[in-house]
Amino acid sequence: MKRGRAKAAPRAKPAAARPLDGRALAKALLDALPARVAALADQRGEAPRLAILAIGSDSPSEAYLKSKLQSCRAAGIETSVHSLPRTTTESEALVVLDDLAKNAQVDGIIIEVPLPEQLDARRLTARIPPEKDVEGVTERNFGRLFAARKMADLESGGVFVPCTAAAVLRLLETTGIDPRGKEAVVVGRSNIVGKPVAQLLTCLDATVTLCHTRTKDLAAHVRRADILVCAAGKPGLIKGRMLKRGCVVLDAGTTYEGNVVKGDVDAASASRVAGWLTPVPGGIGPVTTAALLANTVLAAERRTRERLAA
Repeated sequence: MKRGRAKAAPRAKPAAARPLDGRALAKALLDALPARVAALADQRGEAPRLAILAIGSDSPSEAYLKSKLQSCRAAGIETSVHSLPRTTTESEALVVLDDLAKNAQVDGIIIEVPLPEQLDARRLTARIPPEKDVEGVTERNFGRLFAARKMADLESGGVFVPCTAAAVLRLLETTGIDPRGKEAVVVGRSNIVGKPVAQLLTCLDATVTLCHTRTKDLAAHVRRADILVCAAGKPGLIKGRMLKRGCVVLDAGTTYEGNVVKGDVDAASASRVAGWLTPVPGGIGPVTTAALLANTVLAAERRTRERLAA
């Protein structure tokens, strides 16, 4: 009897990465705020207030501003938007910021970006008092953040964790993976995402490598990562072939091409290798907004405690 060649067993299709749902997490975080807002209103007679300085107009930032205002209303946070024309000078913008800094009813101040080219973001943010810096963008807050050795030091040091960095950590928590001793690679070195994320992961005892777009042989660094955070602003920079199988990929890249937002990760190839992957949009972005509102409520709670203790 003629024997045929045995058929090879079909290869198992690799499981797709599990999505890290930022919208669901953001809803859970936002749902926890109204009770804290109500307690503050009972305690001091007014809800927390967030002041927003918006200079000029930019379609993506306008959409983000609208989303923030809607979320604030839902949480019971009062808002005031101070809109200035694109031709605003630095001295004119500083007058508005100084007024908000002195206003006892304002708990948090943020400046919408991008700014017109004649304005220096660092000079403007420097006028925000650290106790009202709910985006965590001032140099004073940045210094306090990097003075921390453990996560517990952040609250005792009066730190406001930059909102996107906080969102990255919140989404990482949902995986149940303990960063302690893990290899973490952060791609991007901005003061609002890359550097703060690297510092926070260090506080959680991860072994952190901070890379950027000029890193030589970026793929070699990325391939070691158990936890990969991307925040370089370069669409498609990270391909699936660069990843360690089963890693956590948190894509905080935000690049607008027309009205479409794109991340740093090539999701189609990455999803076949990673264990966890944030979608863009719908991953980091919604949690960033929730983190901003949480920081605003925290600022109001801290200021209220100080006022009552005085």
